[in-house]
Amino acid sequence: METLFQNGSKFNLILGSDILSPYFYLILIASIYLSFRLGFPQIRFLFLALKILTGNMDFKGSKGQLVHSQAFFAGIGSSLLLGSVIGTALAIAYGGIGVLFWIWVMSLFVMPIRFVSSTLAVKFRNQLPSGRYLSGPMYFIEKALRAKWLAVAFSLASLVTVLLFGGIFPFVGLTYITKEGLNLSGLSGPISISVILLFIVIGGVRRVGRAASILAPIGIILFIFGYVSLFSGGMISFFGFLSDVTKEAFSIKALQGGGAFGILRALSASLSTFFLSTETAVGKSSGIAGVVRTDYAAKQGLVSMLASFFEGFVMATLVGFVLYSYGAVNLETILAFPNRILEQKESLPAILFFVSFLCFGILSLAGWFYSGEQNAFYVFGEKFANFFRMLFIGSTLGFAYLYTKYGIDVLSIVMHWGYIAAVITSIPLLVSLMLLGKSANFELKKYLSESGARYEIFKDIYLLFLTLLPKNLISKLFGYFSMFQMPRFMMIPILKAFAKAYKINLSEAELEIKEYASLNQFFTRALRAEARIIDSAANAVVSPTDSKITSFGNINQSTIIQAKGIDYSVKELLGSEKYYPYFTNGKYITFYLSPQDYHRIHSPFAGQILGYYYEPGKLFPVNDLAVLNIRGLFPKNERLITFLQTEYGKIAVIKVGASNVGKIRVTYDNKIVTNNWIRFAKEHHYKDVSIMIDKGSELGRFEMGSTVILVFENDTIDLTNIALGDKIQYGTTVGNFRSKTTKLPVKA
Repeated sequence: METLFQNGSKFNLILGSDILSPYFYLILIASIYLSFRLGFPQIRFLFLALKILTGNMDFKGSKGQLVHSQAFFAGIGSSLLLGSVIGTALAIAYGGIGVLFWIWVMSLFVMPIRFVSSTLAVKFRNQLPSGRYLSGPMYFIEKALRAKWLAVAFSLASLVTVLLFGGIFPFVGLTYITKEGLNLSGLSGPISISVILLFIVIGGVRRVGRAASILAPIGIILFIFGYVSLFSGGMISFFGFLSDVTKEAFSIKALQGGGAFGILRALSASLSTFFLSTETAVGKSSGIAGVVRTDYAAKQGLVSMLASFFEGFVMATLVGFVLYSYGAVNLETILAFPNRILEQKESLPAILFFVSFLCFGILSLAGWFYSGEQNAFYVFGEKFANFFRMLFIGSTLGFAYLYTKYGIDVLSIVMHWGYIAAVITSIPLLVSLMLLGKSANFELKKYLSESGARYEIFKDIYLLFLTLLPKNLISKLFGYFSMFQMPRFMMIPILKAFAKAYKINLSEAELEIKEYASLNQFFTRALRAEARIIDSAANAVVSPTDSKITSFGNINQSTIIQAKGIDYSVKELLGSEKYYPYFTNGKYITFYLSPQDYHRIHSPFAGQILGYYYEPGKLFPVNDLAVLNIRGLFPKNERLITFLQTEYGKIAVIKVGASNVGKIRVTYDNKIVTNNWIRFAKEHHYKDVSIMIDKGSELGRFEMGSTVILVFENDTIDLTNIALGDKIQYGTTVGNFRSKTTKLPVKA
């Protein structure tokens, strides 16, 4: 078997381990230093970075040309797929399958390198009078380090890297795919790629960003489909694979060369190959990150950090899993593995698999093209930038022609010199990043302190905590606790402390505080007879609770819009197949009851109770933080819906359970019990009895805080005298019915 360290080895000729060791040691030192210098942002802010990437924290008023996701995919178009596949395969060929474990470890430490690089690119970017942004490592090297000579040297080296490593090498690789995988003869494949590339880059960085937002999702979907279709049949157990990777990672036999120096040599060559292939610390992605639309440089830094996460933890794992499952774990088997796919190249999954590589390959070329333009402009000005554009297209097409004529040896030569250029380019950049770690840390602290990001972090942790907690069990236990009757000398101080903490108005309560035997009795207390006035106007609809109005308005078809981006279905909320169609295009009001509020629920209008629907569900809290961030929270939570027929139309009174709501009880049917150990959805109609209720009469009660939603039939009511955030007492008018439509009682 040919090993990687034999003289004349194909692999040694392609890369040469001597060029990889300096890169490995430098990136290792930089990774560890920046991780500790910045306080491990890759762990503390991983979820925040994902949230920024999704666009949830994007603001259109910010300065820049691309949104975060566009810059992310344009910047890592090649590394996410092409680089990860090639890098993982070559790394395993160097060090065996156990090297995958060290890729995971190293990827975690490498993430701050991308954070610092992108943060500084945004902070030190230039904007021309035309509105165009100039960015990249050369600008922060010049401005922050005051080393113009080093910035120029970096740009010159970067131009060579762009042409060889970012242009010719991936272009020849795509030519291989079009020729061998898609059966395109001659230069038809390369010319087609060039035309598409020119169309993208001529439109400037904005078109590159738009192309990224289209090609990246398509490429990901096609890759996943092709991956599953082509390989799933031959996969071993995934957990068995993880176990083998971990065992091999600590096996000296898995690392070729022998002895401590041999182990270190194999690890340095393996890991360097992977991280060079994924373009870590080469400077391309930071140049594109510098034009992102943001008011805080650290925002894009956090997003860019995710590239190493996806490359190392997701893509490397997927590639390693396939290779190991099919026995491709050494030089010969890995070099032969593409033939397995080419044997199926006529199949649809294989074609889609190849097209996914083309999508990311074109995206990669566009990103490198833009990076080269930036470097050419920095060193020589606009005229040379135009020359560089022609040089980029001409050289890529020229080497594609040489590949079609002379074969795979051309790819090997380009790969060899491309990796050498990438190593040379990375050295001044890594040194600069370590020197400027303090500046990036300042930008991170500025973002966290000024933007409300700390609140976002707290919110995400809170929501994750809510999701994992056994909410129903906790609520049931709290319900038992609230009903527990303690001796007076213990209960009275507890009730007084509760009342003081929530600023409860004790003067309105029906009884003195010392007369309540449990927390539940106090919480569900009645009011004095004169404490509330019910609006007696014939068509006035009144608030059913003491509460805060958190949302109201029109129902759009069958959808309730709770807030911007937060909506839910009336059908899901009401459950009842019989009654929900009446409320299409109706109106609604949402009332939130805090622990401070009086917790009995009253009828908003006089009418006949037609029936109810009970839906067992979760018991998420219903505060603003949860409602606005857990999509469709109200339909997820436990609900008891009372359907009320008035002379003016139907009303659905929806009582939503929440955390620590022990029970929801109603006055009209003592058989209804919520939050039991065994619960089933139930719909009931009162056919043989007419249950009438007056306006303002008690309808039910919460045994802890929650939400009531009133839903009105279409074209029956005008909402009046209410505003978001209003604190309102039960009996206060919230709307007026228009005209009578029926007489009571009616048949259910």
